[in-house]
Amino acid sequence: MSEYKFSFLRSLLTVGMNLMLLASLFVAMYRASLTPENFNITFFKTVFSLIAVILTLFLGGRRLLNRYRPPEP
Repeated sequence: MSEYKFSFLRSLLTVGMNLMLLASLFVAMYRASLTPENFNITFFKTVFSLIAVILTLFLGGRRLLNRYRPPEP
């Protein structure tokens, strides 16, 4: 894999992770707004469970991408 392609895929992975984290905040706010009396508990349960999954996927993707890293000159 070329250095350009590696850099592009790494940037794409980072942007994808940021978009998924933003989406998880939107989902958590929506779910929490459905039950205003338990807003904080619902929000934190939702956001932390989604963030754990997203970060696990990101770390796995980064590890997989580093396997194909171009050799240093």
